[in-house]
This record gives sequence, structure tokens and C-alpha cells, in this order.
Amino acid sequence: MLTNPSRGNLIVYADGSISTQRAGVGIAVCSAEGHILHVGNQSLPHMTSNEAEYAALYFALQEAQRWQPLQLEIRMDNEVVVNQMAGHFAVNSPRLKRMHQHACKLARQFAQIRYCQIPRDLNAIADALASEASAGRKWKMVR
Repeated sequence: MLTNPSRGNLIVYADGSISTQRAGVGIAVCSAEGHILHVGNQSLPHMTSNEAEYAALYFALQEAQRWQPLQLEIRMDNEVVVNQMAGHFAVNSPRLKRMHQHACKLARQFAQIRYCQIPRDLNAIADALASEASAGRKWKMVR
């Protein structure tokens, strides 16, 4: 693991994926300068698409804690999760409400956090890792 990037800004790309048998999440942790610090994925039990996106957010927030950034930016291509976390969309599903509350609890550990919705093609690394995890394949790279 790379040591703290001067406790500055950290950007984490996150994505969730589902298949008929399981779900998967993938993340890419980057410095503010764009250097990839860490990539990883996890296979999870089957769930809905939005639940997988929240699971990806959990994974992103947990991994970001290792660097203790002053500012954290979470980038995802999922409109629902990004806007729910930013407070722009209501959370109506009881299952998503629980996941949202848990994500908010994790997010409170950061001094500054921002959620950005990005086009899917700009989230290609996290997307590929999530797809691999939903197929049961594990990847990890730590510099």
C-alpha cells in the first residue's frame, strides 16, 4: 500500500455489477493528480443493481479510510446512489434506506466528501472490476 498521499485529496471510482448468480463491486483509488493507488473488487451474494451500487460505495468508503484524506471525492456512474447520497433524491425502498443510512454513517468519518456522477466510459476501471467480481473473479493491485 502506498503511504498517505500527503493527506490531500483522494478520488475513488466505484461501480457495482450484477449477474444471474452474484453481484460484484469494483473500485479504483486515485490521487488528486490521477495516479492509481489501489484497485480491487469483491464478489457478493445476488442483489439488485442499486443494492450493488451501494455495496460498491461501502467498499469505496472503507478503502478510502486507509489514506485518511482531507478531501474525498466519490465518482460513480449510478445516478440514483449519487443523488441520494448528495441529498437530491429521496430514498424510498426500505432496503435502500438501510443501505443509505449505513453509507452516510461511513461517510461521516471524512472531513469533506463529494459525490460526482460521471459517464460510464469514465468509470471503466471500476466497471470492469465489478463485472469481473460478479463473474466470480477477484483482482487486487496495491502500489
